[in-house]
Amino acid sequence: MFLSSFTEKYFLKRKSSGLIVLALLGVTLLSLVIFRPETAVFQNLLSRMCVVFRGPVTVFCYLCIAALLFLVFSKYGKIRLGGEKAKPEFSTFSWLSCLFMAGCGIGIVFYCQEPILHYFNNPYVGNVPGDPVSVAYSLTLFNWTINDWVQFALLGVTIAYFHYNKGKDLHLSSVLPGVTPLWIRRGVDIIMALGVISGLTTSLGLGVTQIEKGFEYVFETSISPYILMFAIAVVAAWSVTSGLKKGVKWLSNISTVMVCVLMVSVIIIGVFFLDINGFISYIAKGTGLLFGNYFRYNDFYNESSDAWASAYPIFFNLWFAAWAAFVAVFVAKISKGRTIREFIIGVVAFPTIFTIIWFGIFGCVGAEYRDLIYNAMSHDVPTALFIFFQQLTNSGYFVILSAGALLTICLFFITSSDSGSYVVATLLSKEKHVGSKDKMFWATVQCLVAMALYWCGGLALVQSVSVIMGILVIILIVIGFIFFLKTLLKDPTVR
Repeated sequence: MFLSSFTEKYFLKRKSSGLIVLALLGVTLLSLVIFRPETAVFQNLLSRMCVVFRGPVTVFCYLCIAALLFLVFSKYGKIRLGGEKAKPEFSTFSWLSCLFMAGCGIGIVFYCQEPILHYFNNPYVGNVPGDPVSVAYSLTLFNWTINDWVQFALLGVTIAYFHYNKGKDLHLSSVLPGVTPLWIRRGVDIIMALGVISGLTTSLGLGVTQIEKGFEYVFETSISPYILMFAIAVVAAWSVTSGLKKGVKWLSNISTVMVCVLMVSVIIIGVFFLDINGFISYIAKGTGLLFGNYFRYNDFYNESSDAWASAYPIFFNLWFAAWAAFVAVFVAKISKGRTIREFIIGVVAFPTIFTIIWFGIFGCVGAEYRDLIYNAMSHDVPTALFIFFQQLTNSGYFVILSAGALLTICLFFITSSDSGSYVVATLLSKEKHVGSKDKMFWATVQCLVAMALYWCGGLALVQSVSVIMGILVIILIVIGFIFFLKTLLKDPTVR
Protein backbone atom coordinates (compact mmCIF):
# COMPACT_ATOMS: atom_id res chain seq x y z
CA MET A 1 0.00 0.00 0.00
CA PHE A 2 2.78 2.38 0.94
CA LEU A 3 4.75 1.52 -2.23
CA SER A 4 1.70 2.08 -4.42
CA SER A 5 1.01 5.44 -2.77
CA PHE A 6 4.64 6.50 -3.07
CA THR A 7 4.94 5.63 -6.76
CA GLU A 8 1.66 7.38 -7.55
CA LYS A 9 2.62 10.51 -5.68
CA TYR A 10 6.23 10.88 -6.82
CA PHE A 11 7.50 8.38 -9.34
CA LEU A 12 4.53 8.54 -11.71
CA LYS A 13 4.61 12.31 -12.00
CA ARG A 14 6.65 13.29 -15.02
CA LYS A 15 8.03 16.34 -13.26
CA SER A 16 9.76 13.95 -10.85
CA SER A 17 11.42 11.95 -13.64
CA GLY A 18 14.12 14.54 -14.20
CA LEU A 19 14.92 14.60 -10.50
CA ILE A 20 15.22 10.82 -10.45
CA VAL A 21 17.62 10.89 -13.41
CA LEU A 22 19.71 13.58 -11.75
CA ALA A 23 19.79 11.60 -8.49
CA LEU A 24 20.91 8.41 -10.27
CA LEU A 25 23.58 10.31 -12.19
CA GLY A 26 24.73 11.99 -8.99
CA VAL A 27 25.02 8.73 -7.03
CA THR A 28 26.89 7.05 -9.90
CA LEU A 29 29.36 9.88 -10.36
CA LEU A 30 29.91 10.27 -6.63
CA SER A 31 30.68 6.55 -6.34
CA LEU A 32 33.19 6.82 -9.15
CA VAL A 33 34.85 9.84 -7.56
CA ILE A 34 35.14 8.07 -4.19
CA PHE A 35 36.31 4.66 -5.38
CA ARG A 36 38.13 5.68 -8.60
CA PRO A 37 38.36 2.18 -10.13
CA GLU A 38 41.19 1.49 -12.57
CA THR A 39 40.57 1.97 -16.30
CA ALA A 40 41.59 -1.66 -16.86
CA VAL A 41 38.56 -2.74 -14.82
CA PHE A 42 36.20 -1.08 -17.30
CA GLN A 43 38.14 -2.38 -20.30
CA ASN A 44 37.90 -5.97 -19.04
CA LEU A 45 34.22 -5.54 -18.20
CA LEU A 46 33.54 -4.13 -21.67
CA SER A 47 35.29 -7.06 -23.39
CA ARG A 48 33.54 -9.71 -21.30
CA MET A 49 30.10 -8.22 -21.84
CA CYS A 50 30.62 -8.11 -25.60
CA VAL A 51 31.66 -11.78 -25.69
CA VAL A 52 28.76 -12.91 -23.47
CA PHE A 53 26.15 -11.07 -25.54
CA ARG A 54 27.67 -11.83 -28.94
CA GLY A 55 25.14 -14.56 -29.82
CA PRO A 56 22.00 -12.72 -28.67
CA VAL A 57 23.09 -9.49 -30.38
CA THR A 58 23.72 -11.31 -33.67
CA VAL A 59 20.32 -13.02 -33.59
CA PHE A 60 18.71 -9.67 -32.72
CA CYS A 61 20.26 -8.06 -35.82
CA TYR A 62 18.84 -10.86 -37.98
CA LEU A 63 15.40 -10.24 -36.49
CA CYS A 64 15.66 -6.50 -37.20
CA ILE A 65 16.52 -7.15 -40.84
CA ALA A 66 13.66 -9.63 -41.25
CA ALA A 67 11.18 -7.26 -39.60
CA LEU A 68 12.19 -4.31 -41.79
CA LEU A 69 12.07 -6.36 -44.99
CA PHE A 70 8.54 -7.45 -44.06
CA LEU A 71 7.46 -3.85 -43.51
CA VAL A 72 9.04 -2.58 -46.74
CA PHE A 73 7.59 -5.24 -49.03
CA SER A 74 4.20 -5.67 -47.37
CA LYS A 75 1.10 -3.52 -47.68
CA TYR A 76 2.02 -1.85 -44.40
CA GLY A 77 4.90 -0.05 -46.09
CA LYS A 78 2.48 2.42 -47.69
CA ILE A 79 1.18 3.71 -44.35
CA ARG A 80 1.98 7.41 -44.08
CA LEU A 81 3.22 8.68 -40.72
CA GLY A 82 0.68 11.28 -39.63
CA GLY A 83 -2.13 10.11 -41.91
CA GLU A 84 -2.79 10.12 -45.64
CA LYS A 85 -2.79 13.92 -45.92
CA ALA A 86 0.38 14.50 -43.86
CA LYS A 87 3.20 16.35 -45.61
CA PRO A 88 6.95 16.14 -44.80
CA GLU A 89 8.14 19.01 -42.63
CA PHE A 90 11.75 18.73 -43.83
CA SER A 91 13.17 18.55 -47.34
CA THR A 92 14.68 15.18 -48.28
CA PHE A 93 18.21 16.60 -48.08
CA SER A 94 17.66 18.12 -44.62
CA TRP A 95 15.88 14.98 -43.40
CA LEU A 96 18.70 12.69 -44.51
CA SER A 97 21.35 15.09 -43.19
CA CYS A 98 19.73 15.29 -39.75
CA LEU A 99 19.28 11.55 -39.35
CA PHE A 100 22.79 10.70 -40.56
CA MET A 101 24.62 13.31 -38.53
CA ALA A 102 22.68 12.35 -35.42
CA GLY A 103 23.40 8.69 -36.11
CA CYS A 104 27.15 8.31 -36.49
CA GLY A 105 28.88 11.47 -37.71
CA ILE A 106 31.66 11.55 -35.10
CA GLY A 107 32.33 7.82 -35.31
CA ILE A 108 33.08 7.61 -39.02
CA VAL A 109 35.61 10.44 -38.78
CA PHE A 110 37.28 9.00 -35.68
CA TYR A 111 37.62 5.53 -37.27
CA CYS A 112 38.07 6.66 -40.90
CA GLN A 113 41.21 4.50 -41.29
CA GLU A 114 39.72 1.41 -39.66
CA PRO A 115 40.31 -0.77 -42.79
CA ILE A 116 44.05 -0.49 -42.07
CA LEU A 117 43.57 -1.94 -38.59
CA HIS A 118 41.70 -4.94 -39.99
CA TYR A 119 44.27 -5.46 -42.73
CA PHE A 120 46.88 -6.30 -40.09
CA ASN A 121 44.61 -8.01 -37.60
CA ASN A 122 41.43 -9.97 -38.29
CA PRO A 123 40.43 -13.65 -38.07
CA TYR A 124 38.95 -13.92 -41.57
CA VAL A 125 41.81 -13.45 -44.06
CA GLY A 126 42.42 -16.88 -45.57
CA ASN A 127 39.12 -18.18 -44.20
CA VAL A 128 36.80 -16.25 -46.53
CA PRO A 129 37.09 -15.43 -50.25
CA GLY A 130 38.82 -12.19 -51.21
CA ASP A 131 42.21 -10.50 -51.05
CA PRO A 132 43.38 -9.13 -47.65
CA VAL A 133 42.82 -5.47 -48.58
CA SER A 134 39.24 -6.05 -49.72
CA VAL A 135 38.42 -8.28 -46.76
CA ALA A 136 39.69 -5.63 -44.34
CA TYR A 137 37.52 -2.96 -46.00
CA SER A 138 34.47 -5.25 -45.97
CA LEU A 139 34.94 -5.89 -42.24
CA THR A 140 34.86 -2.14 -41.62
CA LEU A 141 31.58 -1.92 -43.52
CA PHE A 142 30.26 -4.86 -41.51
CA ASN A 143 30.95 -2.90 -38.33
CA TRP A 144 29.37 0.35 -39.50
CA THR A 145 26.43 -0.37 -41.79
CA ILE A 146 23.64 -2.97 -41.81
CA ASN A 147 23.62 -4.27 -38.24
CA ASP A 148 23.69 -0.78 -36.79
CA TRP A 149 21.20 1.17 -38.88
CA VAL A 150 18.51 -1.51 -38.79
CA GLN A 151 18.26 -0.92 -35.04
CA PHE A 152 17.67 2.80 -35.57
CA ALA A 153 15.10 2.10 -38.26
CA LEU A 154 13.06 -0.50 -36.37
CA LEU A 155 12.81 1.45 -33.13
CA GLY A 156 12.33 4.74 -34.98
CA VAL A 157 9.48 3.55 -37.20
CA THR A 158 7.76 1.98 -34.20
CA ILE A 159 7.87 5.23 -32.21
CA ALA A 160 6.87 7.34 -35.22
CA TYR A 161 3.84 5.16 -35.99
CA PHE A 162 2.53 5.22 -32.43
CA HIS A 163 3.14 8.97 -32.13
CA TYR A 164 1.75 10.21 -35.43
CA ASN A 165 -0.86 7.56 -36.19
CA LYS A 166 -2.04 6.51 -32.74
CA GLY A 167 -1.66 9.77 -30.82
CA LYS A 168 0.86 8.56 -28.25
CA ASP A 169 3.54 10.75 -26.69
CA LEU A 170 6.92 10.97 -28.40
CA HIS A 171 8.48 8.76 -25.76
CA LEU A 172 10.30 5.45 -25.86
CA SER A 173 7.72 4.03 -23.47
CA SER A 174 5.07 4.58 -26.15
CA VAL A 175 6.20 1.36 -27.87
CA LEU A 176 4.90 -0.65 -24.89
CA PRO A 177 1.34 -2.09 -24.84
CA GLY A 178 -1.35 0.17 -23.41
CA VAL A 179 -1.96 -2.22 -20.50
CA THR A 180 1.60 -1.68 -19.27
CA PRO A 181 1.50 -0.14 -15.77
CA LEU A 182 2.33 3.54 -15.66
CA TRP A 183 5.24 3.03 -13.28
CA ILE A 184 6.88 0.66 -15.78
CA ARG A 185 6.42 3.11 -18.66
CA ARG A 186 7.79 5.97 -16.59
CA GLY A 187 10.69 3.76 -15.51
CA VAL A 188 11.48 2.94 -19.14
CA ASP A 189 11.65 6.63 -20.05
CA ILE A 190 13.96 7.29 -17.11
CA ILE A 191 16.27 4.39 -17.98
CA MET A 192 16.27 5.34 -21.65
CA ALA A 193 17.11 8.95 -20.77
CA LEU A 194 20.13 7.57 -18.95
CA GLY A 195 20.86 5.49 -22.04
CA VAL A 196 20.74 8.58 -24.24
CA ILE A 197 23.18 10.38 -21.96
CA SER A 198 25.56 7.38 -21.88
CA GLY A 199 25.39 6.95 -25.65
CA LEU A 200 26.05 10.63 -26.17
CA THR A 201 29.02 10.68 -23.83
CA THR A 202 30.59 7.80 -25.79
CA SER A 203 30.46 9.71 -29.07
CA LEU A 204 31.34 13.01 -27.45
CA GLY A 205 34.29 11.33 -25.77
CA LEU A 206 35.53 10.21 -29.19
CA GLY A 207 35.03 13.67 -30.66
CA VAL A 208 36.75 15.56 -27.84
CA THR A 209 39.69 13.16 -27.84
CA GLN A 210 40.22 13.61 -31.57
CA ILE A 211 39.87 17.40 -31.43
CA GLU A 212 42.35 17.58 -28.56
CA LYS A 213 44.88 15.35 -30.34
CA GLY A 214 44.35 17.18 -33.62
CA PHE A 215 45.17 20.54 -32.10
CA GLU A 216 48.30 19.10 -30.53
CA TYR A 217 49.51 17.48 -33.76
CA VAL A 218 48.52 20.12 -36.32
CA PHE A 219 48.94 23.37 -34.42
CA GLU A 220 51.43 22.16 -31.78
CA THR A 221 49.32 23.56 -29.00
CA SER A 222 47.41 21.88 -26.19
CA ILE A 223 43.78 22.54 -25.38
CA SER A 224 41.90 21.25 -22.36
CA PRO A 225 39.19 18.68 -23.21
CA TYR A 226 37.00 20.27 -20.56
CA ILE A 227 37.24 23.69 -22.19
CA LEU A 228 36.35 22.03 -25.48
CA MET A 229 33.31 20.34 -23.97
CA PHE A 230 32.16 23.59 -22.41
CA ALA A 231 32.61 25.68 -25.56
CA ILE A 232 30.82 23.20 -27.78
CA ALA A 233 28.06 22.74 -25.20
CA VAL A 234 27.38 26.49 -25.35
CA VAL A 235 26.88 26.33 -29.11
CA ALA A 236 24.81 23.16 -28.76
CA ALA A 237 22.58 24.87 -26.19
CA TRP A 238 21.96 27.74 -28.62
CA SER A 239 21.24 25.29 -31.42
CA VAL A 240 18.75 23.16 -29.50
CA THR A 241 16.86 26.18 -28.15
CA SER A 242 16.55 27.68 -31.62
CA GLY A 243 14.42 24.73 -32.72
CA LEU A 244 14.78 21.68 -34.97
CA LYS A 245 13.93 23.64 -38.10
CA LYS A 246 16.65 26.21 -37.49
CA GLY A 247 19.80 25.39 -35.53
CA VAL A 248 19.70 21.59 -35.75
CA LYS A 249 18.71 21.54 -39.42
CA TRP A 250 21.24 24.19 -40.44
CA LEU A 251 24.12 22.57 -38.58
CA SER A 252 23.24 19.13 -39.99
CA ASN A 253 23.18 20.51 -43.53
CA ILE A 254 26.52 22.27 -43.03
CA SER A 255 28.01 19.08 -41.55
CA THR A 256 26.91 17.07 -44.58
CA VAL A 257 28.49 19.58 -46.94
CA MET A 258 31.72 19.58 -44.91
CA VAL A 259 31.93 15.77 -45.00
CA CYS A 260 31.43 15.81 -48.76
CA VAL A 261 34.16 18.44 -49.13
CA LEU A 262 36.58 16.24 -47.17
CA MET A 263 35.77 13.23 -49.34
CA VAL A 264 36.13 15.15 -52.59
CA SER A 265 39.44 16.64 -51.39
CA VAL A 266 40.86 13.19 -50.68
CA ILE A 267 39.68 11.93 -54.08
CA ILE A 268 41.27 14.87 -55.92
CA ILE A 269 44.56 14.41 -54.08
CA GLY A 270 44.47 10.67 -54.69
CA VAL A 271 43.75 10.94 -58.42
CA PHE A 272 45.82 13.96 -59.44
CA PHE A 273 48.75 13.85 -57.04
CA LEU A 274 49.11 10.21 -56.03
CA ASP A 275 47.89 8.62 -59.28
CA ILE A 276 45.32 6.44 -57.49
CA ASN A 277 42.49 5.39 -59.81
CA GLY A 278 41.12 2.29 -58.13
CA PHE A 279 38.36 3.83 -56.00
CA ILE A 280 35.46 2.20 -57.82
CA SER A 281 37.12 -1.22 -57.93
CA TYR A 282 38.08 -1.01 -54.25
CA ILE A 283 34.55 -0.06 -53.20
CA ALA A 284 32.90 -2.67 -55.45
CA LYS A 285 35.08 -5.53 -54.16
CA GLY A 286 34.65 -4.60 -50.51
CA THR A 287 30.88 -4.12 -50.82
CA GLY A 288 30.55 -7.43 -52.64
CA LEU A 289 32.49 -9.20 -49.89
CA LEU A 290 30.32 -7.56 -47.22
CA PHE A 291 27.14 -9.07 -48.62
CA GLY A 292 28.80 -12.29 -49.74
CA ASN A 293 30.36 -12.97 -46.35
CA TYR A 294 27.72 -11.37 -44.14
CA PHE A 295 26.73 -14.60 -42.40
CA ARG A 296 30.36 -15.71 -42.05
CA TYR A 297 31.24 -12.48 -40.27
CA ASN A 298 28.34 -13.13 -37.88
CA ASP A 299 30.02 -16.33 -36.62
CA PHE A 300 29.11 -15.92 -32.95
CA TYR A 301 29.65 -19.68 -32.48
CA ASN A 302 33.35 -19.35 -33.39
CA GLU A 303 35.41 -18.71 -30.23
CA SER A 304 38.54 -17.94 -32.24
CA SER A 305 36.94 -14.69 -33.44
CA ASP A 306 35.61 -13.63 -30.01
CA ALA A 307 38.44 -11.19 -29.27
CA TRP A 308 38.07 -9.38 -32.59
CA ALA A 309 34.27 -9.36 -32.43
CA SER A 310 34.18 -7.96 -28.88
CA ALA A 311 36.53 -5.14 -29.89
CA TYR A 312 34.64 -4.21 -33.06
CA PRO A 313 31.24 -5.42 -34.36
CA ILE A 314 29.58 -6.40 -31.08
CA PHE A 315 30.83 -3.30 -29.29
CA PHE A 316 29.61 -1.17 -32.20
CA ASN A 317 26.22 -2.93 -32.25
CA LEU A 318 25.68 -2.34 -28.53
CA TRP A 319 26.98 1.21 -28.75
CA PHE A 320 24.57 1.90 -31.61
CA ALA A 321 21.77 0.28 -29.58
CA ALA A 322 22.37 2.74 -26.73
CA TRP A 323 22.60 5.49 -29.35
CA ALA A 324 19.25 4.30 -30.78
CA ALA A 325 17.54 5.43 -27.58
CA PHE A 326 17.87 9.00 -28.81
CA VAL A 327 18.31 8.63 -32.58
CA ALA A 328 15.01 6.74 -32.88
CA VAL A 329 13.05 9.46 -31.05
CA PHE A 330 14.81 12.23 -32.96
CA VAL A 331 14.32 10.62 -36.38
CA ALA A 332 10.70 9.85 -35.55
CA LYS A 333 10.18 13.53 -34.70
CA ILE A 334 11.49 14.74 -38.07
CA SER A 335 9.75 12.06 -40.20
CA LYS A 336 6.13 13.15 -40.22
CA GLY A 337 4.68 12.78 -43.71
CA ARG A 338 7.00 9.94 -44.75
CA THR A 339 5.62 6.50 -45.49
CA ILE A 340 6.88 3.54 -43.46
CA ARG A 341 8.61 2.26 -46.60
CA GLU A 342 10.26 5.62 -47.27
CA PHE A 343 11.28 5.89 -43.61
CA ILE A 344 13.00 2.49 -43.57
CA ILE A 345 14.76 2.95 -46.90
CA GLY A 346 15.95 6.42 -45.90
CA VAL A 347 17.20 5.40 -42.46
CA VAL A 348 18.95 2.20 -43.62
CA ALA A 349 19.92 2.60 -47.29
CA PHE A 350 21.20 6.19 -47.38
CA PRO A 351 23.57 5.96 -44.37
CA THR A 352 24.80 2.56 -45.55
CA ILE A 353 25.64 3.85 -49.03
CA PHE A 354 27.23 7.01 -47.63
CA THR A 355 29.33 4.99 -45.17
CA ILE A 356 30.46 2.60 -47.92
CA ILE A 357 31.68 5.55 -50.00
CA TRP A 358 33.33 7.30 -47.01
CA PHE A 359 35.39 4.32 -45.87
CA GLY A 360 36.03 3.35 -49.50
CA ILE A 361 37.68 6.69 -50.26
CA PHE A 362 39.75 6.89 -47.08
CA GLY A 363 40.60 3.19 -47.12
CA CYS A 364 41.71 3.16 -50.75
CA VAL A 365 44.09 6.10 -50.30
CA GLY A 366 45.14 4.98 -46.82
CA ALA A 367 46.23 1.60 -48.17
CA GLU A 368 49.14 3.41 -49.85
CA TYR A 369 50.47 4.30 -46.37
CA ARG A 370 49.22 1.25 -44.52
CA ASP A 371 52.37 0.62 -42.45
CA LEU A 372 52.61 4.21 -41.22
CA ILE A 373 48.88 4.50 -40.50
CA TYR A 374 48.74 1.13 -38.72
CA ASN A 375 51.59 2.17 -36.46
CA ALA A 376 49.79 5.45 -35.72
CA MET A 377 46.44 3.80 -35.02
CA SER A 378 48.02 1.13 -32.83
CA HIS A 379 49.39 3.80 -30.52
CA ASP A 380 47.07 6.77 -30.94
CA VAL A 381 43.88 6.36 -33.00
CA PRO A 382 42.71 10.02 -32.71
CA THR A 383 45.92 11.33 -34.29
CA ALA A 384 45.95 8.86 -37.21
CA LEU A 385 43.63 11.02 -39.35
CA PHE A 386 46.01 13.98 -39.16
CA ILE A 387 49.07 11.83 -39.84
CA PHE A 388 47.21 10.56 -42.91
CA PHE A 389 46.50 14.12 -44.09
CA GLN A 390 50.14 15.05 -43.57
CA GLN A 391 51.24 12.32 -45.99
CA LEU A 392 48.86 13.45 -48.69
CA THR A 393 49.95 17.00 -49.31
CA ASN A 394 52.26 19.88 -48.44
CA SER A 395 52.28 21.66 -45.10
CA GLY A 396 49.99 24.50 -46.17
CA TYR A 397 47.17 22.39 -47.50
CA PHE A 398 47.70 19.89 -44.66
CA VAL A 399 46.75 22.61 -42.17
CA ILE A 400 43.68 23.61 -44.22
CA LEU A 401 42.53 20.00 -44.60
CA SER A 402 43.08 19.29 -40.90
CA ALA A 403 41.29 22.48 -39.86
CA GLY A 404 38.34 21.44 -42.02
CA ALA A 405 38.29 18.03 -40.34
CA LEU A 406 38.41 19.60 -36.87
CA LEU A 407 35.56 21.95 -37.73
CA THR A 408 33.53 19.01 -39.07
CA ILE A 409 34.10 17.03 -35.86
CA CYS A 410 32.96 20.05 -33.83
CA LEU A 411 29.80 20.28 -35.90
CA PHE A 412 29.15 16.57 -35.40
CA PHE A 413 29.68 17.07 -31.69
CA ILE A 414 27.17 19.93 -31.63
CA THR A 415 24.48 18.22 -33.75
CA SER A 416 24.70 15.07 -31.62
CA SER A 417 24.54 17.05 -28.39
CA ASP A 418 21.63 19.30 -29.36
CA SER A 419 19.49 16.51 -30.83
CA GLY A 420 20.27 14.38 -27.77
CA SER A 421 19.32 17.23 -25.44
CA TYR A 422 16.02 17.59 -27.25
CA VAL A 423 15.27 13.87 -26.80
CA VAL A 424 16.22 13.78 -23.10
CA ALA A 425 14.07 16.85 -22.45
CA THR A 426 11.20 15.23 -24.37
CA LEU A 427 11.42 12.01 -22.36
CA LEU A 428 11.53 13.76 -19.00
CA SER A 429 9.46 16.89 -19.50
CA LYS A 430 6.03 17.15 -17.90
CA GLU A 431 4.78 19.17 -20.89
CA LYS A 432 3.81 17.92 -24.34
CA HIS A 433 5.78 20.71 -25.97
CA VAL A 434 9.27 20.92 -24.53
CA GLY A 435 10.35 24.41 -23.54
CA SER A 436 13.69 26.06 -24.23
CA LYS A 437 14.63 26.04 -20.55
CA ASP A 438 14.26 22.25 -20.35
CA LYS A 439 16.36 21.72 -23.47
CA MET A 440 19.08 24.08 -22.29
CA PHE A 441 19.10 22.45 -18.85
CA TRP A 442 19.66 18.95 -20.24
CA ALA A 443 22.30 20.21 -22.67
CA THR A 444 24.15 21.54 -19.60
CA VAL A 445 23.68 18.26 -17.70
CA GLN A 446 25.07 16.24 -20.61
CA CYS A 447 28.12 18.47 -20.78
CA LEU A 448 28.77 18.10 -17.04
CA VAL A 449 28.26 14.32 -17.11
CA ALA A 450 30.63 13.96 -20.05
CA MET A 451 33.25 15.98 -18.19
CA ALA A 452 32.81 13.94 -15.00
CA LEU A 453 32.93 10.55 -16.72
CA TYR A 454 35.91 11.61 -18.79
CA TRP A 455 37.74 12.68 -15.63
CA CYS A 456 36.79 9.54 -13.66
CA GLY A 457 37.72 6.88 -16.16
CA GLY A 458 38.13 8.24 -19.62
CA LEU A 459 36.67 6.60 -22.70
CA ALA A 460 36.76 3.02 -21.32
CA LEU A 461 34.29 3.90 -18.56
CA VAL A 462 31.96 5.74 -20.93
CA GLN A 463 31.99 2.84 -23.39
CA SER A 464 31.18 0.30 -20.65
CA VAL A 465 28.16 2.31 -19.51
CA SER A 466 27.01 2.65 -23.11
CA VAL A 467 27.18 -1.11 -23.73
CA ILE A 468 25.07 -1.86 -20.64
CA MET A 469 22.43 0.60 -21.82
CA GLY A 470 22.59 -0.92 -25.31
CA ILE A 471 21.48 -4.28 -23.90
CA LEU A 472 18.44 -2.66 -22.26
CA VAL A 473 17.51 -0.83 -25.48
CA ILE A 474 17.65 -4.09 -27.45
CA ILE A 475 15.12 -5.62 -25.05
CA LEU A 476 12.88 -2.57 -25.51
CA ILE A 477 13.12 -2.80 -29.32
CA VAL A 478 12.02 -6.45 -29.30
CA ILE A 479 9.05 -5.80 -26.99
CA GLY A 480 8.07 -2.68 -28.92
CA PHE A 481 8.12 -4.40 -32.30
CA ILE A 482 5.91 -7.25 -31.11
CA PHE A 483 3.32 -4.70 -29.93
CA PHE A 484 3.82 -2.67 -33.14
CA LEU A 485 3.18 -5.72 -35.32
CA LYS A 486 0.04 -6.68 -33.40
CA THR A 487 -1.26 -3.11 -33.77
CA LEU A 488 -0.49 -3.01 -37.50
CA LEU A 489 -2.34 -6.24 -38.15
CA LYS A 490 -5.45 -4.70 -36.59
CA ASP A 491 -5.13 -1.30 -38.29
CA PRO A 492 -8.45 -0.71 -40.12
CA THR A 493 -6.94 1.90 -42.46
CA VAL A 494 -4.66 -0.66 -44.15
CA ARG A 495 -6.16 -2.47 -47.13
